[in-house]
Amino acid sequence: MYHPKGFPSRLVRLRAEAGMTQRDLAKASGLSVPQIGRYEMGTSTPRMTALVKLAKALGCEVEKLQEVEDQPEVVEMALVEEGQKDLLIALPRSTIDSLHAQATEHGVTDEIMLNAIIDFFHAETTGEKITIKEAIDKVVEESKTWPPMPR
Repeated sequence: MYHPKGFPSRLVRLRAEAGMTQRDLAKASGLSVPQIGRYEMGTSTPRMTALVKLAKALGCEVEKLQEVEDQPEVVEMALVEEGQKDLLIALPRSTIDSLHAQATEHGVTDEIMLNAIIDFFHAETTGEKITIKEAIDKVVEESKTWPPMPR
């Protein structure tokens, strides 16, 4: 999901870093889920009382939520593993655009490209030497056994 730059993106990033869903943040802050959604979409701006509740729920200082003009647009993603809690991440829009461009260049989906990049860097950290093309080919082959994505 896309979130505008500034406060909405900062809130999403902090929530993702805390491993919280909108529902988790609403429960922890005492605010409603729809209100959290409005803050994250940029259609509503929180007053100081709401900022204090959000900061407390996120375990940060209010100032971290206030000075956010430099916060880039972000895209929120959930990494899903069966039997595990979803891992929420917020990536700068520019990173997602770059991922999409690379996927298009290699003729694969964004999902395949993201998995290949993760595999490529994981191999590098373990001392294995593979090319990005080898990582893509491996993920394309593995993807044939993946269950269908829910729609």
